[in-house]
Amino acid sequence: MERLAQQITNLIQTNNPKLSDLEIKKIKFGLECFFGEVTKLIIYLVIFSTLSLTKHFLIATLFFCIPRMPAGGFHEDTYWRCFFTSLMIFSAIAIGGSRFFLNWPIRFALILITLILIWIYAPVDHPNKPIISLERRKRLKYFSLAATAVLVGISFIIPEKYAATATFALLCEALSLPIGELSKRRFTNEAINR
Repeated sequence: MERLAQQITNLIQTNNPKLSDLEIKKIKFGLECFFGEVTKLIIYLVIFSTLSLTKHFLIATLFFCIPRMPAGGFHEDTYWRCFFTSLMIFSAIAIGGSRFFLNWPIRFALILITLILIWIYAPVDHPNKPIISLERRKRLKYFSLAATAVLVGISFIIPEKYAATATFALLCEALSLPIGELSKRRFTNEAINR
């Protein structure tokens, strides 16, 4: 990944000699992240296709990742820890969603817990990329709630056999918020103690 990102970055730099060193580093980092995520997605698709859970995985991915963009959540320190943690989360969502039917009271309770967690914790920023502006924090919180509310509505429209998967995915993203907040505090405390 790193070599491919470097080759593309070199090509971009050759065609745009006015780019600063910082801009070049950002481009390379962005390419590494992009290739890493695409690789993970392809591997996950192969795994879940083998398990005949492709549609449940795709539903889980959409319902987990869309609110995660504005809300944030827990992040692992390394690519491989992220890979295996994400694989466990998506496996739990897809397998659980394909095996369980959620009756209305349970589904309503899970959705309510999801919305409460998002209201309390979103957005959870990454220690390496803090959200400093209070106005931006407020916008991200409301956008997180709105995106989740829209997805909750969609979860009632999609076929019933995918509704539990969608609900579990939203809940898992919401549960990653307090975990991410605790992790961020630990990271900050370790940085202060150094």
